[in-house]
Amino acid sequence: MERVEFSLGFSKILTIFLLGFCLATLLIISYLPIPVFLRIAGVALLIIYGWVLLNLHISRKAKRSVIKIWQDPKGRWGCQTVQGHRAVGVLAGESFISAWVLVLHFRFKTRIQNVIIPVDALRQREYQILSTRIRFFH
Repeated sequence: MERVEFSLGFSKILTIFLLGFCLATLLIISYLPIPVFLRIAGVALLIIYGWVLLNLHISRKAKRSVIKIWQDPKGRWGCQTVQGHRAVGVLAGESFISAWVLVLHFRFKTRIQNVIIPVDALRQREYQILSTRIRFFH
């Protein structure tokens, strides 16, 4: 088995999902029978949460954002972050695979790294190859 590398890109699907989630949450917060200061706190938390998700999983600009994953000939998986840090570890069994999104949980010596890969973050053929490798070589 040869080494295979996948470079992750921007996802329009995940962006639309995040915007829809934030708008729905804002709508719910606006109709809750709670004091105004709690509504403001909820909106502030939602903005912070949305900003973190945007930078970490959508635009991949945060320091911990994964921009590249690979599988080496020995079957080990690896990730590279925006800062250039590389780590080799194990793909955990809790990883989720579907036709629309891959949610991968990597276990490294010192930490766990979650990576969300929507179908449009890779070329169609790369997405198929990656999901097949995860299913059969995991």
